[in-house]
Amino acid sequence: MSEQDPREAIRARARENVREIFARVPEVPERTCPHCGEQARSRGEHCPACGRSYFVKPDRFSVRTRRILQAVSALAAAILLALIVVVLSHQAHDNDVSARARRAAAASAERTRLAREQHPHHALAGALRDDAPDAAPASRLRTRRALVERLERSITDDARGRVARHELRARAILSTRCHALGNGARSDELDLRKALGRYSCEAAVETASNAGITSTLGVPFVGTIDFPGGRLTWCKDNPASASDVKQALAFVRLARECTAARGPAFGSGYLIEPRG
Repeated sequence: MSEQDPREAIRARARENVREIFARVPEVPERTCPHCGEQARSRGEHCPACGRSYFVKPDRFSVRTRRILQAVSALAAAILLALIVVVLSHQAHDNDVSARARRAAAASAERTRLAREQHPHHALAGALRDDAPDAAPASRLRTRRALVERLERSITDDARGRVARHELRARAILSTRCHALGNGARSDELDLRKALGRYSCEAAVETASNAGITSTLGVPFVGTIDFPGGRLTWCKDNPASASDVKQALAFVRLARECTAARGPAFGSGYLIEPRG
């Protein structure tokens, strides 16, 4: 018997090992489905019981639980939104109430200030009374003119006192000029038949002249003179048109005695005489 070739023997063993390897049948692993919990031996990706992949991580909550959580979340969001709306509404209401209260307080303070500022002032110039209707007209006119000048000085002194007390925004009061209350009307002291004079006055703060025309920047006052009694009355005026009254923070009508008005209230003032 001839001796076997060593190399042939090695090749034979190798072929035998390969046949053994391919002849083996690997064992199918047992898997537990992470979704339904079913145990099965399978090489496939999907669970034979529920059909879902073994490699997909299961949901943390069930479908029913997720629906409940979604419903709770939606309800909580709705409640939170409603609370925000209520809080903002209350805050807006409180802000509105606070703003109205501040406006009301400011309007009340302004009415108080205007009433104090417009309060009537009085003076008596007994030595200058025009109580002698049978006196010479020239003498009576001088007396009446002296009463007008006394009214002007009284208003000047009053305005200067207000400036000193910081009740008027002005550097200084130069003088006061009074003229007829009605625009373009004849001054009342010139009509000896009138026992009462009504005047519109300006306490001059500044004057300027241009081309022979002098203009005055002044603080408005109104005044009356009882010529026979020598009684003077004057008031700081805050003239306002109908539109100004609607837009102003507050409005206080002048006292009747400021202009000796006897008619009804009209616009922002009074009719001087009753109708008809």
